Amino acid sequence: MTPAKVAWLGTALVALILAWPINIFAPGDHEKISCGNVLETDLRPWRGLESNANYWETAFRTCNSIRIDRIGQSVGVISLTVLAVTLLAARTRRRNDGSY
Repeated sequence: MTPAKVAWLGTALVALILAWPINIFAPGDHEKISCGNVLETDLRPWRGLESNANYWETAFRTCNSIRIDRIGQSVGVISLTVLAVTLLAARTRRRNDGSY
């Protein structure tokens, strides 16, 4: 593995984590539907519900909680990618210098 391949893999994984849809329970039917992703929130299915005003607040909190988790996962992937690239680059430099 080269440092460039590890960097590309880390970048792709972060993009996937950020773009993957967040699915939470819909009001009333108890099926999971998308509330957007980390980059954009879409709470249209929860707006305008006269029966229970608490649905929108619950959806907002649940969706944001999952968004924060995904941001944390992305930061973790970035950290591990930087560490792996640094270690691979140092190993490559050591081999090219002739010192082990």
